[in-house]
Amino acid sequence: MNTSLDQAAPPRSRPRVRLVPRGASRLSWLTLLNTWITWALNVVTFTMLYNLGALIIEEFHLSPAAWGWLIAGYLGMRVVFDLPLTILSDRLGNGWRRRTVWFPVMIVYSILAALVAVPGLTDTLLGLFLLLAGIALGTTASEAIGVVATVEWWPREHRGFAVGLHHTGYPIGAMLGGFFTSWVLSTFGEDSWRYAYLIGLATLPFAVWYWFLSRRHNFETVTRETLARGLTPSVAETHDKVTVRSCLEVLRNRSVLIVAACALLFQAMQNVFQSSYPQYLKFVGGYSFATVASLSVLWGITGAFFQYLWPTLTDAIGRKWFILFAGAIQALVFVLLPVSTSLFGIVAVQLLYGVTLNAVFPVLFSTASDIGGRRTGSVLGVVFTALWLGGVAGSLLASQVLERNGGFANAGAYYIVYGIMVGFSLLIIVLRAFAPETNPVRRAVTGRVGVR
Repeated sequence: MNTSLDQAAPPRSRPRVRLVPRGASRLSWLTLLNTWITWALNVVTFTMLYNLGALIIEEFHLSPAAWGWLIAGYLGMRVVFDLPLTILSDRLGNGWRRRTVWFPVMIVYSILAALVAVPGLTDTLLGLFLLLAGIALGTTASEAIGVVATVEWWPREHRGFAVGLHHTGYPIGAMLGGFFTSWVLSTFGEDSWRYAYLIGLATLPFAVWYWFLSRRHNFETVTRETLARGLTPSVAETHDKVTVRSCLEVLRNRSVLIVAACALLFQAMQNVFQSSYPQYLKFVGGYSFATVASLSVLWGITGAFFQYLWPTLTDAIGRKWFILFAGAIQALVFVLLPVSTSLFGIVAVQLLYGVTLNAVFPVLFSTASDIGGRRTGSVLGVVFTALWLGGVAGSLLASQVLERNGGFANAGAYYIVYGIMVGFSLLIIVLRAFAPETNPVRRAVTGRVGVR
């Protein structure tokens, strides 16, 4: 039985392994360019809290537990926003209609992010958190809805490529954000860290561009050109009504739940790394605030390349095997992380982490899109909700272990945290090993079938 929730037509051809696929419309490329830029800019702002963590901890006198709750609350906003907004975007319509939710959210996010730099608004931790919630809202639009929009403007045969290339915005944005934050601190002083959030305003012109780019005529042109080139449009031609009930039915699909569980565990590991590793470098390694901001984002170098490469390859060879491979690599990384203390070790272990760190997410999103059909937004909403629940859980777990084992300056506490992450990696391998391949092209070639 097919893993897909809808009885959509199978792909019309098996794609060859090409790093840059042929046959996509010019409008598909323009839409991908736009959603990539807005996502990368959003990531610059979103990850700034990690880059500035040591400074914020000192200014507001936060304990490990308090820092963990701040991160958990920040990521928890994604848990609150993702599923309702993606269901709303499904209800309002596929394709070009996604802009009706995406556009206003991005405008609000850009303004709220810049307000962090306004004197007096973030003098208290509560004031800072309220504006951070607005930044989290922006990531729902640029990531959760942005991924769906990217998928729907590209042929099904090139889905992994499109989502993978779109999501290279995360490692590139995070890396640029680290360098940008380091520049702000070095140029204006550590007390002026809030100025870094003015970068949020850079999203505004690209949000306006997307509103005019994502028009009905353009989407219909993409569909016609996709069919004319012998490829399969991602949005199936059907008059079935998408209801809230039909969207929530995705929770009964075992393949959806396995993808969501893997996303939860991978995000827990990533968030433990991002929220604890800069503190490890500062309070154990003794590096300066500006140095930590740049040293802790080196994973983005390999992260961007492999986030593009792996999802593209899974379009032709299947998605399941890569998740098994990624689980093994990340287990190794967390074994090496606390013992790689020299400058060479810090660089090397992050470059190894980047081989799979970011790529697992577009592969999981592509897997969810394989399953979702016209309810892709809802399926991705479930996956993103689980993903950010993992971020919350990872933050609280790491903070409690650090709190109970000597605080930020105790190296042994980090050993315990990273050891638990090794266990998470092995659990992912077990979960994915017993789940079917979801790539419809790969299933058609191997003759393997899915589950209910």
